[in-house]
Amino acid sequence: MTAMRVGAMTHVGQVRMVNQDGYLAQESILAVADGMGGHKAGEVASSLALGVIATWPFDWQHPQESLHQAMSQANAEILARAEGNTELKGMGTTLSMALLLDGRAYIAHIGDSRIYKSDGYQLQRLTEDHSVVAELVRSGALSETEAQVHPHRNVLTRALGTAPEVSFDMGEEVLQAGDILIFCTDGLYSLITDQEMAEVVSTSVEPQAIAERLVAMANERGGYDNITALVAAIGN
Repeated sequence: MTAMRVGAMTHVGQVRMVNQDGYLAQESILAVADGMGGHKAGEVASSLALGVIATWPFDWQHPQESLHQAMSQANAEILARAEGNTELKGMGTTLSMALLLDGRAYIAHIGDSRIYKSDGYQLQRLTEDHSVVAELVRSGALSETEAQVHPHRNVLTRALGTAPEVSFDMGEEVLQAGDILIFCTDGLYSLITDQEMAEVVSTSVEPQAIAERLVAMANERGGYDNITALVAAIGN
């Protein structure tokens, strides 16, 4: 297990009526999810995914294999629930999560929520967005600035619950004492630049204060979507 202090905040924002975001902070498991679908379907999808993760019997000897199995089960449960309820048809969710174990973060990710790492000075993004505009940015067809205002910026290319077999990104990151991990949904980073996020992290050592400040900034700038920040300070 990796010692850490955690802070988190989720907010419906200024426009939406339902918060389809969710997060999980449980022992050495951290995750955020951003549901999609009409009515309350997105809320159901994100809750289902986080519920699977919360109760999964993770094998600490084989963390990446165990992560993949948990993600696959979450995908299957969302599909099964949607098949039995026409109001939930087409629902899905992002899921970005990490197991923190022996000084490493084992990461599994799908969708356009993000995980960042800060050493107190520099901010590094540990995940890649699975979205139409992210593909265009990676191909050089769009700049990061253009992507922020592109009309298809919320269209995902991958998400849980969209197909029987979906592809996840898996990763591994070495952690040092003093590092800070930030898990967030697009309702946060679409309104706050990486530079601004780095500045907020550098001005506080309290994870809860960082999470609350980031969410407040996104709300001050319009809060056009649900907003979630989960912050973990490693080893102190």
